[in-house]
Amino acid sequence: MGSVLFDVDCDDLWQISRQQAHQADPQDTNDRIAVCPSTIGEGYKRDIELRNGIDLTFHHYQLNDDLVVDRIPPGESSYLEWMFVLSSGFRLQNGVEMNQGQHLLAGLVSPGGTVEGLAHTPTVEVDIHLEPERLQSLIGDQLDILPSELQRMLAHDETLPFSPVRTITPAMHLALQQMLNCPYQGVIKQMYLESKSVEVLALWFDQVGSSNSPTQGSTTPRITDVERIHQAKDILVRQIDDPPSLLALARQVGLNDCTLKRGFKQVFGTTVFGYLHQHRMEQARSLLQEQRWSVTEVAHKVGYKNPCAFSTAFRKAFGVSPKAVQH
Repeated sequence: MGSVLFDVDCDDLWQISRQQAHQADPQDTNDRIAVCPSTIGEGYKRDIELRNGIDLTFHHYQLNDDLVVDRIPPGESSYLEWMFVLSSGFRLQNGVEMNQGQHLLAGLVSPGGTVEGLAHTPTVEVDIHLEPERLQSLIGDQLDILPSELQRMLAHDETLPFSPVRTITPAMHLALQQMLNCPYQGVIKQMYLESKSVEVLALWFDQVGSSNSPTQGSTTPRITDVERIHQAKDILVRQIDDPPSLLALARQVGLNDCTLKRGFKQVFGTTVFGYLHQHRMEQARSLLQEQRWSVTEVAHKVGYKNPCAFSTAFRKAFGVSPKAVQH
């Protein structure tokens, strides 16, 4: 049973903390860290204003209890918000759930309601905020590239407060981790995060455009096929250390390999083994953070026989070595 905040608004507590935030980068006054209020949990939110009009928030905290925050008033925001959840998750009103490895776009109109956060699990999230005018400056006159859902949000359509929840692709995941682990300060950091933010937005446009634009011969998976594709995903997760081949996996769930490949990409936004690789890396990071196993043992647990190959893949995925995560 989660804690319910009625008398004290969680956003108000964070706002107070943000007013007391300290400078995260001695060379950048627009980069500040707000400590998580102790009544909620521990950790921080880091807010960075970039020169190209994009604002970032890096969430890195852990709640004391399952948290149900009431009194989120309906209203209008001045910016669009892309939310990328790398760890943990939460539930918004109307049953919208955000889980690890997923993202969505929040529109300019908020429907109000509640938000539920999960306790005892580190939350890692990257939010990208962009005002509509800045979005137009990025895309110029190419308004036709905007997906229909974004066009409706820009029209202040109250029936579409959120985009569909989608899977963070491996390319997005890499760019987001590079943002979180940015090694630079000052103007170089600004340049780096500006380029990475635009890269993530470009990957979002590509993903949404690909899923919304039918190609010749493409079809939406039938309900029965979708269920089998989810079964295939569950098999990959269970057998992470020794996954079946694509053909064997297809046979286990009663599909041919072409249907599985095409359907998996439509449902999860990535390939079968792209998903497996991403899950392996996430699982490896969680195991390393527990500090109970060596890097070699973690490599074997997620299916790597060669620790050097595992370390290379891990560094490519997260921008840091496995050893660095253990400390």
